[in-house]
Amino acid sequence: MILTIDLSNTHITMGGAENGGIRFSCRMATDRTRTPDEYAVLMRLLLSDQGVAAGDLEGCILSSVVPELTIPISRAAETITGTRTMVVGPGVKTGLNIRLDDPSELGSDFVAAAVAAQDAYPLPVATVTMDTAMGIGVIDAGGSYIGGVIAPGVMVSTAALTRRASLLHDVIPRAPGHIICKKTDESLRSGIIYGAAAMLDGLLLGIDEELGQHVNVVATGLWARTVVPHCRRSGIVVDPDLIHKGLWLIWKKNQKK
Repeated sequence: MILTIDLSNTHITMGGAENGGIRFSCRMATDRTRTPDEYAVLMRLLLSDQGVAAGDLEGCILSSVVPELTIPISRAAETITGTRTMVVGPGVKTGLNIRLDDPSELGSDFVAAAVAAQDAYPLPVATVTMDTAMGIGVIDAGGSYIGGVIAPGVMVSTAALTRRASLLHDVIPRAPGHIICKKTDESLRSGIIYGAAAMLDGLLLGIDEELGQHVNVVATGLWARTVVPHCRRSGIVVDPDLIHKGLWLIWKKNQKK
């Protein structure tokens, strides 16, 4: 089994990849103050809760968009697996044809999601990652990664609004059941969830128009299951393990035959 880790600004998600499938996934909060030893302890506890022992893991691959934590998490994983952590970045084979002005700018989470989507879904396809940000990556009919969109995520939008408006307070983002609301907290939840769904609908429509064809869509991330059901666009697939599947594929591409 391979340990796959997706390190984002809000959460660190771990998965157990085996024979192309994801056997388990779990998450912990991203904390920039923790040491590698502290992370190793937490990771061991989470793995134990999943019934996974260190001896079950033959390696680890990491996707990180938090540079200051890349080394601490890598070292924590190495403590557990006893092997060097593969970090997605320059020098790692992905098989993805990235057609950007500067391919090095593309986040490794975008890369992993695109690799998995290209492998499992019909082209052209858009990947939607809904965590701290709402990130959309676009792969054209020829299999090339041609660009994407980055927009504020659900929690970022909520925090920005409640901090700037004195009469608004934090709410748990969930759909209130109707768009027009009679209470302030419900109105806020309506705007956050239905607003995110409407933004995604609009962005996907614009992508269709720019490409001149209908794009298949696969969504992942913490908020995908909350937002996608309220989109008017039909056919959006929610795949919570998309990035971990991509990390597994990248791992396999980099193993010596």
